[in-house]
Amino acid sequence: MRKILTEVVIETTEIYVIKHQRHFIRTWCEDCGREVSLITPSEAALLTFQETAEIYSLMDERRVHFRLFAPEQTPFVCLTSLCLI
Repeated sequence: MRKILTEVVIETTEIYVIKHQRHFIRTWCEDCGREVSLITPSEAALLTFQETAEIYSLMDERRVHFRLFAPEQTPFVCLTSLCLI
């Protein structure tokens, strides 16, 4: 009698749901080449379990994409690039 081997592969992903009132922007990211979600550096720190200073360091090193919005020149981090680090 012939034995049959069955393999089951399960892929998982993590999804974060932000339920609090957040500063959330959808716009075009020139570096990603598509429409993305932008969040503040403090929210990015919260999602990645890092300090806000570390997020600013990643921005300075160009490891995450970001945009400055007028009039206060507030930085917003590209969530897509943040997920890739």
